Amino acid sequence: GPAGDAEAPPFTAARAVGARAARMLWLVLWLSLAWFALQPANRAPLALHDLLAGQAHSEPGWLAGIENSAAAVVGSHGLAVSIVLAAACVLVAAGVWLPRPAARATLVLALVVAAVIWVVGEAFGMILAGGATDPNSGPLLALLALAYWPAKQRQAREGRASSC
Repeated sequence: GPAGDAEAPPFTAARAVGARAARMLWLVLWLSLAWFALQPANRAPLALHDLLAGQAHSEPGWLAGIENSAAAVVGSHGLAVSIVLAAACVLVAAGVWLPRPAARATLVLALVVAAVIWVVGEAFGMILAGGATDPNSGPLLALLALAYWPAKQRQAREGRASSC
């Protein structure tokens, strides 16, 4: 095949800046999220509980139920929840440096974390409460995770093409 095929990016996000730079950007993003999760305002015993319960007041009943249930589960365990969230973010940050199967597993974790952040932590960006201007960061984190999904290997296809 053409010489350019050998340098195909390992994932879509690497097309613009190269694999190493894209991986570094991913690392910075997710380590930043881990750092933010561990900040005093987020790890205080009732901080997450109060945030979730506070969002419930202006949401439709079904979403308020999700928020109130999440607040009850979190309770006064803000530090423990912050540590678990930070650990998940660190795993996700390292994921794009791992071999393909492990990278996929950590990207699935990234999608789960993005969904939990969006649904529970952001209440869909509070769009259903009225007055919100954007869906918040959950969908963007999920889109970025998909941009880092390992590309299919092209070797088998190239072997068939060169034999024709």
